[in-house]
Amino acid sequence: MIYIEDCLRALHEFMCAPEEKLKRRVYNVTAMSFTPEELVERLSKYVPNLHVSYKPDSRQLIADSWPQVFDDSEARSDWNWQHKYDLNNLVDFMVKDVQENYINGVNGSDARATVKI
Repeated sequence: MIYIEDCLRALHEFMCAPEEKLKRRVYNVTAMSFTPEELVERLSKYVPNLHVSYKPDSRQLIADSWPQVFDDSEARSDWNWQHKYDLNNLVDFMVKDVQENYINGVNGSDARATVKI
C-alpha cells in the first residue's frame, strides 16, 4: 500500500531523476503492508467501539495472485526513493479527511457523529 501523496511524489521524483542514475524504465515503489486487523487496530484509536467483520468474496482470488511483497529496493538505490507515510499516518489522514469532509457537514451532510483527532 502507498498513500497517494507518496505515490505522486514518487512519480515526480522519478521523472526528475537524472537519466544517468536510472538503470531501468519501470520501478516498483511501496510504503507499507498491513492486514485488515492492523487497520482496525489503528482505527480503534479514533473509534474505540469499532467492530469490523468481513467476508472475502471472489475478488480475494485476484488479491491472492499478487506478490506478497513488492520490492522497491532499486528505486531506493537508483533515485533515493523513500516513503514518508506509514500506517499510522495513513489512518490519521483518513480520519481527518472523513471528519472534515463528511462528518462535520462541509459537503452538506447531516452529521450524527464526531471523531476527535
